[in-house]
Amino acid sequence: MKIVNIEAIPFRLPIRKEIGPTKSSIWSMDAADHILIKIDTDESITGFGEALQRPTIYGETQQSVVAIIDSWIGPSLIGMDPFCLEQIWSKLDRMAANSTAKGAIDMALHDIQGKKLGLPVYKLLGGWRNGTVRASALLSADAPEKTAAAALAWKQQYGIDSFKIKVGMDSNRDVEAFIAIRQAVGDDATLYVDANQAWAPDEAIRIIKQISPYGLAWVEEPIKSWDFEGKRRVAGHIDVPVLLDESVITPQDVMHHIRMGIGDMFSIKTSRTGFYNSRKIVQMAESANIPCLVGTARETGIGAVANAQFAASAKNILLGELTEFKIFEETLLKHPLKLSDGYFFLPDGDGLGVEVDMELVERYRIS
Repeated sequence: MKIVNIEAIPFRLPIRKEIGPTKSSIWSMDAADHILIKIDTDESITGFGEALQRPTIYGETQQSVVAIIDSWIGPSLIGMDPFCLEQIWSKLDRMAANSTAKGAIDMALHDIQGKKLGLPVYKLLGGWRNGTVRASALLSADAPEKTAAAALAWKQQYGIDSFKIKVGMDSNRDVEAFIAIRQAVGDDATLYVDANQAWAPDEAIRIIKQISPYGLAWVEEPIKSWDFEGKRRVAGHIDVPVLLDESVITPQDVMHHIRMGIGDMFSIKTSRTGFYNSRKIVQMAESANIPCLVGTARETGIGAVANAQFAASAKNILLGELTEFKIFEETLLKHPLKLSDGYFFLPDGDGLGVEVDMELVERYRIS
């Protein structure tokens, strides 16, 4: 089997009006300005992946992802065997950065592999869970009453009992919102906060100590990713685990933090490491006895199911942030994804297990 064509299709998929823009300390969005990656083979098997723009985190824009794939990545992979991942990644690694472009390429290659072998990706990678993953919902940084209402709606409609709360813009609001959410969803729900590196070390310690009595499970990226001593200091002064996300974009980042003894948990995102490098990360973490979760970059249906496939593959993954596909007008898929009783149910199918609706893709495609 050989790769014969790679296409990067930019699209803009709006968030539903009743939800409105989602906000964090470093990023706000009212639509998914993402890129569908489509890889065709000489055996008429096509694989799909989803790349995204995050200039504030990865330095990639929608235009840059399309450009690197059209001009560099695509031409370099034509004629290669989709199963020869070591050879393919040796070429991808010659290009610096561009993590989400590479991650989406890898998604599509595994989609092809699964379709060829007649296996879903999660079984191709390890098959730890039988097609379901505990799901966590992301809550935008907003007024306490609005955030609490959103959490309660997730719980009542889909049985979600785990929530990531965006913080870092207003410390008083952060504390009030956490308390309001706890009161809304009850004592048994798992609540954790994500500051997206917004705080200085002393500020982080102060705010985390204010929130902790209300049942804080862990805190994600409280301070700058480059402040290694600060991360050590924060961890030594709080009584909850620190989850690293922007700090551990590559397997090399993960190894560096493990060697330094920094980080109690790691967030893995297939949108930036694909399946190939995500496997390296989860296995390194397991060897160091560090638990992981699968994080969200607010993917549409394609990226969400890729995250779920990976989350179901490995035993060292606690849960997946797998609800964000619900906030958009469409999933870009022919069949709906199932979210029920607090779990994401993987579709029955080979590869990623989904059929991309190319008519919908064309409707939302942008030039």
